[in-house]
Amino acid sequence: MRVKEPFRKETVINKSRFITCLSPAKSEEEARAFFTAVRKEFPDSTHVCTAFVIGPNKELQRSSDNGEPSGTAGMPMLEAIRRSGCTDTAAAVVRYFGGIKLGTGGLSRAYGGVVSDAIKEAAKCESVPCFVYSVRYPYDLSGTMESFLRRTCDILDISYDDQVTCLFSSEEKNIPETIRDLSRGTVTAVFEREDVREKDL
Repeated sequence: MRVKEPFRKETVINKSRFITCLSPAKSEEEARAFFTAVRKEFPDSTHVCTAFVIGPNKELQRSSDNGEPSGTAGMPMLEAIRRSGCTDTAAAVVRYFGGIKLGTGGLSRAYGGVVSDAIKEAAKCESVPCFVYSVRYPYDLSGTMESFLRRTCDILDISYDDQVTCLFSSEEKNIPETIRDLSRGTVTAVFEREDVREKDL
């Protein structure tokens, strides 16, 4: 699971402004490019603290306190991403100091809390393995076949000539058997490749 698209949320805690910026990131380079862009956008901020978790097994994890007391920003942010179950996700928290010191405990709660809240609100998705098939059928079966494919699969391409040709993906391995049953043995789904598709959560 990861955040689907860039997301922002602003929170004020004891007069300090915290702007939480989330982004999908499939590599450390993507995460660092995102952090650079955030820093350029908020050049007058007091701090821009960062964290990311990347990889199918969350094997790549980094964080930075960016001048906040050690362990009060990056690590709580990293922990918030881990607790959410997300991976391939980068978080940058922009802070504008409001004049009231939060203390180390207050900073940890603030940085961890704003990231946790933002992830809860952000749209999320996951990569799901699927199978891509092509199928060709006569027009007299198009009502049955098309309604079935649209209801249960993702249609990638469809064309109409002397027959209907459809390229589709499905998470189900038994789709060819179902299509054979629906067509009473007259139509065969041809396996093309394995793929991965994004599924909204």
